[in-house]
Amino acid sequence: MILQYFIRVGDALSQLLNVVIFFSMNPNESISGRSWRLRKNWFWGKMRILVDWIFSPIQADHCEKSHTNDVARAARLIRNQGL
Repeated sequence: MILQYFIRVGDALSQLLNVVIFFSMNPNESISGRSWRLRKNWFWGKMRILVDWIFSPIQADHCEKSHTNDVARAARLIRNQGL
């Protein structure tokens, strides 16, 4: 339960930094998820490698999994709104 809290806080901070530092137009996307989605772009491809390396001791393929979680969260939001 406490671990899930810290994961949500980390995700929220990543979304905030994605908007504030990287000028994202999507406030619901994490830096990791964006790095995966835009991995063919030079900058975001390098960012994906860096983020995956940072998280490698605790999670393999972190950026891809983060992107999957970002998409799943958006789908849940749409479903819950009855859209």
